[in-house]
Amino acid sequence: MHIVKLIPNKNSKYHFGEGSLEESSYIFHSNSLFSAIVNNFIKLYGVNEFNNYKEEIKKLKISSLFPAIYRIKDDNDSKLKIEDEILFIPKPMVMLGFDKETQSAIEEKPKDVKKIKFISIGALKKHNQRALKKITIGKEYLISDDEKNKFGYDKPENMDLFKKTIEQKVSIDRIKGITLEDNDKGQLYSIEFIKPLRGKQDNNGNINIVGFYFLADFNSIGEELRKKIKASINLIKDDGLGGKRSIGAGTFENITIDEFDENLEIDEGMLNKEYIERGKKYISKKKRISLSLTVPKDKDEFKCFSSYQLIKVGGYIYSVSNLESITKL
Repeated sequence: MHIVKLIPNKNSKYHFGEGSLEESSYIFHSNSLFSAIVNNFIKLYGVNEFNNYKEEIKKLKISSLFPAIYRIKDDNDSKLKIEDEILFIPKPMVMLGFDKETQSAIEEKPKDVKKIKFISIGALKKHNQRALKKITIGKEYLISDDEKNKFGYDKPENMDLFKKTIEQKVSIDRIKGITLEDNDKGQLYSIEFIKPLRGKQDNNGNINIVGFYFLADFNSIGEELRKKIKASINLIKDDGLGGKRSIGAGTFENITIDEFDENLEIDEGMLNKEYIERGKKYISKKKRISLSLTVPKDKDEFKCFSSYQLIKVGGYIYSVSNLESITKL
């Protein structure tokens, strides 16, 4: 397994749509990410080369793109050095494994937990050990006490990871490239962007930068295709991700591809533990988290989706090799 780390440019902005321009998600979903990689592949190697590999490319496994915090060492050289990181995933739809003291406090204010949208990998490990404390960045990002201390956060609950901005734009016909008119006036619309925030540089030359990451499994594809896929991923740095790239949104300062070997398995000794004073099972069996969009293939598989969050996907299917076939979902 590999991890792809994306460091935004200073003042970068992104629009990750889920069918609405008025709101941007913090997640760039796996189907859109896969399309971006394939389009970059065609830009680099052409349609004929893509056709040679198209069946094998389907074996590539990737997660969606999620938020992250990177501690960067600034040595005034050309390559950024990532000293440490906090990686977030969507909060699993299970009762989180807080320690006894934290659980008692949460039972008095249960709505606070409902506001949490993301949980860090470090917090997930604490959850698996039933030793999690409620430490959040803002109200939506749950982190572990170790991560809080490593990144020097004094009052993370007063912080935020992104700034949201609304910009007014004029509609352009995607096929003809002309302004859409409404009563002899251009059609105005609003679009939301998210801007990752940066901390101040400390005395040791470190700076905390909000960025993104995704996981990639190259094990099912050959070495030659693997090199081409990595080159296609690196092209994201300049070509960008998300909407409004034509006006400079979506680009990155740096992209790195590293090995990822985190062990997130649940200790067997923690299975079948009971909730505090509830008489219910804490973890009755090993559960899995889907880190990408998933579509059930049959009725039996659909029954498993009772523990998954459902979303409606919209937008446009776009191909760099067949511009006349832009299709709205």
